[in-house]
Amino acid sequence: MYHPFSVTETLSISWNLLKKNFAVIAVYTLLSCIAVIAVSFFVNFLLINLLFTILGIVLFMACISLVFVGFNKLIFQLIDKEYYEFDFKDIVPRTKMFFSYMVLLGLISTLGVFVPRSIESLEDGLFKYLLGIFFGLFTETFCLFYFPICACFIVDDNSGPFESVIQSFQLIKGNFLKYFLLFLIIEVIVFAGAITVVGMIFVVPFVYTLMVVAYRKLVYSHLDVDDDITETV
Repeated sequence: MYHPFSVTETLSISWNLLKKNFAVIAVYTLLSCIAVIAVSFFVNFLLINLLFTILGIVLFMACISLVFVGFNKLIFQLIDKEYYEFDFKDIVPRTKMFFSYMVLLGLISTLGVFVPRSIESLEDGLFKYLLGIFFGLFTETFCLFYFPICACFIVDDNSGPFESVIQSFQLIKGNFLKYFLLFLIIEVIVFAGAITVVGMIFVVPFVYTLMVVAYRKLVYSHLDVDDDITETV
């Protein structure tokens, strides 16, 4: 049966998915945190000259890309496990997924560093002020609003970095207000979790689970097909 996108249903499915698979998600989250912290310490020792700094940044971005693409693959596998079993190799990112995510992350990070510097070099005035506000809002909206959907397309549809951006805009377009409401709820959840470190340990996996489920629900809302995730989770 066809199911339109629903914020409450998406929240409910995500919570149930997290509860049913909490041990698996918790272990992956813990190992990911250890890996990111270890790479961060290693990169810190590379900050001795420009070349090693660039290598360190690339290494850190590679680690982040592997972690988040792998997490997305894990959630997709958990959603679909009603139909087939999976093992560790099924959550290892494919080469194209890894590089697509890394290219998109690198492009966003580069723009986030160099564009503000270019704006700062302009003469003081209303144009500089408005341009700074516009770019800040644009990057924040894209990173928090569209980027998670781009990552889902990269993993689930094997899309390229730029293709995933176009797909994310097209997917959200028909349910913008509902997705925006979900976005506001996520912001509240993250704010509540940020009060304590322990809170973020639970919030981060839930938010990423929520984004993957939202992606699947949005995809089904655009297709006249059975909403498998609603029927099985």
